[in-house]
Amino acid sequence: MNQVMNLVGLTAIVTISTGTAVLAKPVIYAETGGQESLILYPNGLAVLETIGLTLNSANSTTTPKPGYDIGALLLPPSTDPGVRGTTFTFLYDDQDGFYLPLSGSEEFLGTFVFDVDNNLLPGLGYQFVFGNFSNSFDQTFSFFLTDTTSSSLPPMFRALDVVAPGFPDVDLNTQTWVEEDIDLLISEELSNFLLNAGASQSVAGIKLAKARADRNFVAVTTVPEPNMVIALITTIFAAFSLKKLK
Repeated sequence: MNQVMNLVGLTAIVTISTGTAVLAKPVIYAETGGQESLILYPNGLAVLETIGLTLNSANSTTTPKPGYDIGALLLPPSTDPGVRGTTFTFLYDDQDGFYLPLSGSEEFLGTFVFDVDNNLLPGLGYQFVFGNFSNSFDQTFSFFLTDTTSSSLPPMFRALDVVAPGFPDVDLNTQTWVEEDIDLLISEELSNFLLNAGASQSVAGIKLAKARADRNFVAVTTVPEPNMVIALITTIFAAFSLKKLK
């Protein structure tokens, strides 16, 4: 088990196609706090108005970073299974700045409230509410935001897709990372939901907001479960091999 942990937590030897061995020192980190700062795109809001959704409010749960209008607080990890808390972990190699999401989700506070024109969207109530997002990723490393309010959407509904320009800027000295120019797009699932409610056109892929992510993190010191270790080793070797081939 110690040999396995050395591979996962401290040292990974990756052999590339040239036959040479490359020494990397990836470490697993867990997010402990932070926030998302948002600017809503006027063009995106205008498109939503054409189908019957007019923004009423977008509440801030923390002070947004300079230049942004809305701040969404990232919830800290929780030891109570009944309380929402961030569980997101990532792998980072300081030698070459390689970043890889591993598991878990980021849990945010903050909601959007839209007034509904029932002449255009007869299948909805008078207000459409979504938010308190859970940010996670699928098997293709595509990130998406799930609504956890269950106010106007079914439980844990995929509402927005997340498009980032690249890897975050990680600072191990301050144990923080930052990423800007992130786009939040209306998902195909949400667009189909609105079409079923009477929307006159698809809104899939419409840019709703531009975001900046600020996170705090710590190195993981607990030993992962054996099945997680195997998965991490597979992911690490596949990711580093793919990176070297590129």
